[in-house]
Amino acid sequence: MFEYIEINGKKMPIKFGFNALRYFSRETGITINQMENLGDAMTFDIALVLIIAGLREGARAAKEDFSYTIDELGDDLDIDMTIIERCMTLFTEQLSGNQDKKVKGKKAKPKK
Repeated sequence: MFEYIEINGKKMPIKFGFNALRYFSRETGITINQMENLGDAMTFDIALVLIIAGLREGARAAKEDFSYTIDELGDDLDIDMTIIERCMTLFTEQLSGNQDKKVKGKKAKPKK
C-alpha cells in the first residue's frame, strides 16, 4: 500500500516496501544487515536515494509514470528541507507497520 506525500505542491505516491529497498540496496551497495544502522551514518546522497526509491516504487504501485530525478528532488529540497523529515517519517511508519502485521495462514493438514 502506498501513501501520497506533497513535495512543493506536487502530490506524489510513496511506498517503502521490499521493491524500494531492493532498488535502494542496488543503488547504494548497502546490505540488509547495514539497513538496521542506516540512520547512524546517513549522508545526503543516501537520504536522497532512499527517497527516490520510495517515490519510484510508489509510482509503480499507483500505476503512474515516474520521471522525477534525484536532481529534481535536490532542487525541491532547496525550497523545502522538511521533505527529508517527512519522507523518513513515512519510511519508519511503513516499515514498522509491515513488521507489526502478523501473517495469518492456515495450518497444513496432515496427509493421509
